[in-house]
Amino acid sequence: MDLSNVKWYFLAVLGVFFWSFNVIVSRYLLGVLYPWQIAFLRWLIAAAILLPFTYKDIWQHRRAYIKHWKWVLALSFFGIALSNTFVYIAGYTVTAVEMSLIQVTGPIFLIVFSRLAGIITISNKQRLGLLLCTIGVVTIILHGRFMDLGKLHLQIGDFWMLLTAITFGYYSYLMTKKPPEVGQMSLLSLTVVIGTIICIPLFIYDTYLNPFTSQNVTWTTFGIMIYMGLFNSVLAYLCWNTALDKLDSVKVGMVYYTMPIFSTIAAYFILHEEIYTAQLWGGLLILAGIFLTNQKKRRKLIFERP
Repeated sequence: MDLSNVKWYFLAVLGVFFWSFNVIVSRYLLGVLYPWQIAFLRWLIAAAILLPFTYKDIWQHRRAYIKHWKWVLALSFFGIALSNTFVYIAGYTVTAVEMSLIQVTGPIFLIVFSRLAGIITISNKQRLGLLLCTIGVVTIILHGRFMDLGKLHLQIGDFWMLLTAITFGYYSYLMTKKPPEVGQMSLLSLTVVIGTIICIPLFIYDTYLNPFTSQNVTWTTFGIMIYMGLFNSVLAYLCWNTALDKLDSVKVGMVYYTMPIFSTIAAYFILHEEIYTAQLWGGLLILAGIFLTNQKKRRKLIFERP
């Protein structure tokens, strides 16, 4: 691994770390708020945090944003409005095991989109690294009981999780096409504002069917939404998008596979769940896969952009 890029890998890992708490937080909110309410409030808070620092830069580079308006709209639609909201919808009908198994295909779709666009080439060593990461994730999720795979039954929530993986992969691919004159923070701010606006009609619909009450408007709910707006939205996306801007998309995508490791650790300390030996082996497989994927060839870097 190129040591000069360690700081960018650290940002990618930090973004995944923040996202790893999303399952725990969203599972709590699903019994309190509805999917489009969660999505709208989360991004509204993120917009309120970002805009005071970025509105001048957005205005200064307005011509660049207008020139690439289709790209900006696609980022807002797929990465902000849809990707995370599908997780909240899936949570009503899908078990955590099934959600996790499907969600980890997100980096695979990133690879597919990048490969179809001719941005990357994939070596046999990198394919092996991807396979090791996938096996590691499945090992963690199933606690090493691979026979449980045969007990999984697809339902409507699986479809929503598949859409989550596809939209996340496509969003990450779109971020690799960022024009150099556009800043990361102002771009995130603009896409968050547009994504929040896109969520408004469905937020109104959800609230009409399920009005706010004293049971869901609490200080605990408010605190959780602040956390999601700041850490899961602003900081996580800034870290992830910056890493995508500095490193190859597939290398960054491999870092996404560390999420089950962080989720397992968080569950142990927050929910007091047991850590199994199989989960430790799965974590080692994931780290080995990431290391293998990011190795250099003898003469040039793998995944070198044409």
